[in-house]
Amino acid sequence: MTAEARRVLSVSARSGRLGCVLLDAGHLRGWTTSERGAKSAAAGAKVLRRWYNGFEPEVLVSENPDAPCRKGEKQKSILQAFIATGDELPVHNLVVVRRRRLRNIYLEAEVLTRRYPQLNPFLPKKLPIWKHEPYRLVIFEALVLAQDAGLLGEDDMDATMSPVS
Repeated sequence: MTAEARRVLSVSARSGRLGCVLLDAGHLRGWTTSERGAKSAAAGAKVLRRWYNGFEPEVLVSENPDAPCRKGEKQKSILQAFIATGDELPVHNLVVVRRRRLRNIYLEAEVLTRRYPQLNPFLPKKLPIWKHEPYRLVIFEALVLAQDAGLLGEDDMDATMSPVS
């Protein structure tokens, strides 16, 4: 699939935000987030259509909401809307199961910034549990989904199973 996939839009939903990354032949070309799109499934579908029209991907990657996951009901409904919207668009719609290879998304983000150093300024620091998670964490989750779909080539997470220091 990697050789065929030129422009890939990988989308993710976390509590209070949506995020996407655009990959072109494995190279990170862009990313963005949306709070407005995380308000409902309809809003998420609208934002996805806007991203699709702006980025013009050939492949859309999103998370399977029916697989065991830590998503809330609102995020699951948004993921369902991503799938339905992807089915309506002229794009190869991939729905993947989110794999957890490292202890948390923060470690995954650190590994991914080694491959995509342009994301270093957005590398999230783990905050105390009583604070909200970093806003741009959703960008890294979108990248992990592209990795889970096999669209990034070598699996950086499997190559780095030990905790990052």
